[in-house]
Amino acid sequence: MNDKRVARHYAEALFYAAQKWGQEEELGEKLASLKQIFEEDAELQKILSHPLISPQEKEQALKDLLPRVLSRKKEELFTSIAPEYQRLLDQSKNIEAVDVTVAAPLSPAMESELESRLVRFVGKKVRMEIKIEPEILGGFVLRWGDRVIDASVKKKLELLGARLRTV
Repeated sequence: MNDKRVARHYAEALFYAAQKWGQEEELGEKLASLKQIFEEDAELQKILSHPLISPQEKEQALKDLLPRVLSRKKEELFTSIAPEYQRLLDQSKNIEAVDVTVAAPLSPAMESELESRLVRFVGKKVRMEIKIEPEILGGFVLRWGDRVIDASVKKKLELLGARLRTV
């Protein structure tokens, strides 16, 4: 079974257990926090991804690096579970996650306007994940579900260049 499927199974089990206790939001926040800890700790990433380190050594490294996480008995939670859990939480609240890639930070007014337009376009509430990638030069790229709308300056220049080469 691949990692994404395993993560989906853990996320579903956690989500349904949290639903029984009425703590979907709280667990979602804790998973997001744990994911952030894993992503920001370069030493931890090296240890967990190194093929020559045994599972026992990885467990010891986790215990040494994340004592407060392990003291809460959350050792079974991995970074890949957090996005799957968030997807289930969004689904239960009829929210569509939309990844928005822009070249520069948006002002709060522009963010609000974009969100209201996305709500009308997508047809339900949205949770925007905004990423800054200067290499797109301008415009935006939207991703939700299996859909992509690339309205970036970079893409338009690539299309223009391709047309010019065929002339």
